[in-house]
Amino acid sequence: MEELERLSQIETLWSMVRNAHQSDEEIARDAQRQLLQKYGSAIQRYLNAKLRDPAAADDIYQDFAVKFVRGDFHKASPEVGRFRTFIRSVLYRQIADFYRKKKRRGDVQLDGQVFEPLADADEDSSDEQFAEAWRDEMLKKAWDSLYELETQSGKPWYSVLQLRVRNPQLRSNDLARQIGEQLGKPISSANVRVLLHRAREKFSVLLIESISNSLESNSADAIEEELAELKLLEYCQAALDQYRQQLNEN
Repeated sequence: MEELERLSQIETLWSMVRNAHQSDEEIARDAQRQLLQKYGSAIQRYLNAKLRDPAAADDIYQDFAVKFVRGDFHKASPEVGRFRTFIRSVLYRQIADFYRKKKRRGDVQLDGQVFEPLADADEDSSDEQFAEAWRDEMLKKAWDSLYELETQSGKPWYSVLQLRVRNPQLRSNDLARQIGEQLGKPISSANVRVLLHRAREKFSVLLIESISNSLESNSADAIEEELAELKLLEYCQAALDQYRQQLNEN
């Protein structure tokens, strides 16, 4: 699959982290902007789920962004763990700090929610919530990329796959009819099956690409481990096997 060939050339997230703390201000600012654009939504989704208060979540996110741009995380490196785990640990400490400050001020009520300081045992549930937020963001990135690919190519891969996901019970002829109505032209059941197969292939590669971007290594083993931990491996096992084979052949 030709799309897999570019995976080994993707700039890893840790490379961007190193660039974000370079002495060259222009390179650093560009890397910081890219990182916050790429992963800010996952961080905000996690904070909103954890705190259940948009204002508090926004405060902590802004504090995180300020610290990141200021260079507070310059010592972060893949040697101490994957980027996802590093970010989750930073946010966990920020949330714990938030709760402690609330308690010290006696301000334990926030929009009807009662907040208590986090116990150490809560870090496990925090990790699960962050993994869920990160997984949702990886899926969103793959869907967004598939939509962009459809826009550029004119091939209705996003449309047909979205329709299948929303209506898994549809038979091929019904799927073809609805896609034909969306496209404004008739399409056969056989053609829609080919489109659906190709759309799934495209989506799986794009999902692997979004995962690969977040790792230090583009190796098939590293990608497979992350996909498994995020419970996304089922979406792209076949594409990952092809990627592994390509790497072994080169």
